Amino acid sequence: MDPLLLLRELLVLVHLVGFALLFGGWAAQAARRRTTTTTLFRTGLGIMIVSGLLLAIPFPAGIHLDYVKLAVKLVIAFAIGGTFGVVITRERAGRPTKAPFWTIGALSLLNAGIAVLWH
Repeated sequence: MDPLLLLRELLVLVHLVGFALLFGGWAAQAARRRTTTTTLFRTGLGIMIVSGLLLAIPFPAGIHLDYVKLAVKLVIAFAIGGTFGVVITRERAGRPTKAPFWTIGALSLLNAGIAVLWH
């Protein structure tokens, strides 16, 4: 197997682990009926963004990338990060975090849906 192709596949795995941490951490909090963020799913978002940016590099040669799709996914990832900021600020102020918390889950699922369904 081509070493660059193997590296790309490993990056896809890391990207999926980041999604699992983000969405799994969110789902665990939602199942407990807690609308607070945790370091676990904030870390997952960071892993997703970094690995996604690395996957946007066209390697090995001949890989076709849809940069419009990647840009949409990056904007959604930054929107998730911004929503984290809203939740954290509201948590510190003792204000409700329900709506932005659910927004994080919806945007995470939307991002995964775009990855799978946009061809």
